[in-house]
Amino acid sequence: MHVRSIAQRMAGRARRLGVLAVTVGVGLGAGVAAVLAAPAPASAASGFVAIVDQRNGILVFNLASSRWSGRAKWTFKPTGPAWKNLSDVRFRKYGGRTTVLVTASGGMAATVDYKTHKVTWKQNVGGNPHAMELLPTGAVVVASSKTGRLTAYGKGRHTGRSVAFPDAHAVVWNAASGRLWALGGTALCSYAVRGTATAPRLAGKSCVRAPKGGHDLAQVQGAPSKLWFSSKSHVYQYDINSRTGARAAGYIDNAKIKSVGNQPGGLVITTQVKGANADGTWGNGNVWLYNQNGSYAGNRYRAGAAIYKARPVVWEAR
Repeated sequence: MHVRSIAQRMAGRARRLGVLAVTVGVGLGAGVAAVLAAPAPASAASGFVAIVDQRNGILVFNLASSRWSGRAKWTFKPTGPAWKNLSDVRFRKYGGRTTVLVTASGGMAATVDYKTHKVTWKQNVGGNPHAMELLPTGAVVVASSKTGRLTAYGKGRHTGRSVAFPDAHAVVWNAASGRLWALGGTALCSYAVRGTATAPRLAGKSCVRAPKGGHDLAQVQGAPSKLWFSSKSHVYQYDINSRTGARAAGYIDNAKIKSVGNQPGGLVITTQVKGANADGTWGNGNVWLYNQNGSYAGNRYRAGAAIYKARPVVWEAR
């Protein structure tokens, strides 16, 4: 009933207001503007989505299914204190393998072979890891929010080199710029990756000021030079070439968004989490879907879940 009432309210609001999207400069050197978004056809609900369910693990579901009550297509459910409260998942191709990147607030970061479900590398990084990225060299970088750092680990290595990054929440490699991007606090920064595959180091830091509470960062699929990012109050797109940010279209722009991403040419997928649950997990049963123009496209729901983040299963090559 709760999910249905939200959907009904949003649909009613959309009918009353039409498709009005406001883009606003985000303290990144941009001006402030309001524009009407061009109408866009509804995107097909197809492909796969992974949920970061802090009660039940990483689960992959078919978006074409309107109900996520059955068995998942793919699962990864690690155990132990270091795996408490899974915090992120990403999908990468490297060296002919499909690799899943998983972090947990309990301290763990790992790479998992999608085909075999086996962990191929792991490290108890500590400091509340919120995201990790696989570099083109095979090295990885982990963002830890509590200790405020980015830690680079060489390919197959377990001793890392850290740089300070207050409230580090997200990290992503952008092939178009050839740089690693990180978000946290009020900073959106990029780094050059120096050194070797087994001994990488982050250098050449370049930052712009972002709205407070930076949380999620992801590639805009289909737009190589654009990134999604969320703050405490809004969702944005950042244009790397022009160094400007704009509020996301329509209903995509919302407060307390823990994850945002899109399928290539398809739906935008978000999660919204307003606080912790009684059992110490963060999340709820909802995954929200929007068309590219910001209009509401529906939701997917899994009973009993604590979904912190949701990611389109898009295999980004490294």
